[in-house]
Amino acid sequence: MELYQFRRKTLESDIEIKLNYFGFGIFKIKTFVFFFDHIFSQFINYSLFDCYLRCYSDLKIDSHHSLEDISISIGLLLKKKKINRYNSFQLCMDDSFILMSIDACNRIYYFDNFLYLDYDLQLLREFFSVFAKNYKCCIYIYCYYYINKHHLIESIFKIFGIIFNNAKKNSILHSTKGYI
Repeated sequence: MELYQFRRKTLESDIEIKLNYFGFGIFKIKTFVFFFDHIFSQFINYSLFDCYLRCYSDLKIDSHHSLEDISISIGLLLKKKKINRYNSFQLCMDDSFILMSIDACNRIYYFDNFLYLDYDLQLLREFFSVFAKNYKCCIYIYCYYYINKHHLIESIFKIFGIIFNNAKKNSILHSTKGYI
């Protein structure tokens, strides 16, 4: 068991995360953004982390601050543990076909190919771009095809979990510089 904890309290949110890095995918998530609870549980389940996540925030405004601050928190928390540098996975789930790659290179970049951004996809983009800034990695999300936006978002969080599960099995940091 490797247990990591993180607390972030701002004027906009109060977040507490406890994460067992080598877990079984057990979770207790309470953000009061119910769709996010659902998709974040997919990440935890597929990463095989155990996670307690609690978030109180200014939901009377919107859910943006909650997701942004959770992304900051999880990025800083996971940064405490080294993973394999190059990580990619493709997933075909229902009507969505997605590729995600993460380069844990200590540099920051985010790319996706979403052309028509509604509020949900803007929040998704915000979550992963903020994660890239705080985890210090490059994230690429390429959507080949989707019909149902729920399946698209769910498959992205499943891939996110699969990548971390695969990456923690082999934590070799390849670099011609000798360090990252």
